[in-house]
Parts: sequence; C-alpha cells; structure tokens
Amino acid sequence: MSSFNILWYLFQAKLKERERETRKRKEREEQEMERVKMKIRRKEAVSSYQALLVEMIKDPKVSWTESKPKLEKDPQGRALNPDLGQGDAEKLFRDHVKDLYERCVRDFRALLSEVITPEVAARPTDEGKTAINSWSEAKCLLRSDPRYNKLASKDRESIWRRYADDLTRKLKQSDTKEKDKSDTDGKRRRSSDTKEKSDTDGKQRRPSDPPRRR
Repeated sequence: MSSFNILWYLFQAKLKERERETRKRKEREEQEMERVKMKIRRKEAVSSYQALLVEMIKDPKVSWTESKPKLEKDPQGRALNPDLGQGDAEKLFRDHVKDLYERCVRDFRALLSEVITPEVAARPTDEGKTAINSWSEAKCLLRSDPRYNKLASKDRESIWRRYADDLTRKLKQSDTKEKDKSDTDGKRRRSSDTKEKSDTDGKQRRPSDPPRRR
C-alpha cells in the first residue's frame, strides 16, 4: 500500500470517528432535552393534580378508595395524566389528606385555647366537674364551633386531654408561685413589724438628757 493510500485510510478513519462522536453527542443532547421536557411535564401534571385535590378533597377523613373514582371523572383529566408517575396520584392524595388533618388539629387546638381558658377551667359545676377534668363538660363548650366537627371524633378527646393536662400543670405552677410570693410577702411584713417594734422600744428606753448648767 502506497503512502498516499495509508494517509487516505487514516483520514477516512479519523473522519468516521468524528462523525461517531458528533452523532453520540447529538444523541446525548437530545436525551437530555427529553429528560428536561419530561421533568417539566411531570411538574405541570403534579401541580394540576394538586389543584384538583384542593378543589375536590376537603375532608381529611375520606379514603383513597372512595375518592379515586371521583377524581378520575375530572373533565380536564388531571387525575389520569400520563405524565404522573406510577403511584404519584395516590401518594399526592395521601399527602393532601395529611395536610388537611394537620390543619384541622391546629384549628382544634386554637379552639381549645380560645374557649377553655384558665378562668373557665377554674369554674366547677355542682358535681365538681370542669372543662379540664371532664370531657363531657368540655364538649358542651366546644361542639357549636365548626372546628370541632372538622376533626375526627376519635382524635378530639385525646387532643383535649393533652391540652387539659398541660393547662392543669400550668395552673398548679401558677398557684405554687402565688403561694411562694404570699409567704415571702408575709415574712417581709413580719420582719418589718419586728424591726419597727424594736426601734420603738429602743427610743422608749433612751435615758433623759442631762440638766443644763446655770
């Protein structure tokens, strides 16, 4: 093989190698673009589905089984979007219901602090029941507020119990501080009275002034 042929062969081989590298680079770029597009489509699908959940699912007590058929009837098809990953619809539903539940818990705790104040807790009935030692008494004060009914009945009493225990502990601490303050003030008054009496007795025992010289 002549030197020209060798050079031509090497040139062609180099050219083919460059073409392969260019083709691979283009394929990688296309794949990356497709991944970006898929990511954008999935983000949009998730956002649309979350908006559907906000529109239709307002009760944290509903189940996925009963809600799924209703969501799939959405005219916009947001629950059936193929860009939602496998299991995404159910996971997003459960996250949404969890957020609703936690909001209901926060609202119920706010209701407890608004209604069952230290003053209310200190008012017993004729039977000695109060809003912090009797769930039935507490319910009478709470059930007229919408925030009471939004929380599942199985959770209301346990959350009230924790609130009542915490309020009882704070009231006891407050009583202890008041008692300590009262005892301290009493000691100070007794000490002050003793000092005043001592000063008075000392003045009474002081000898009379000597007579003046003429």
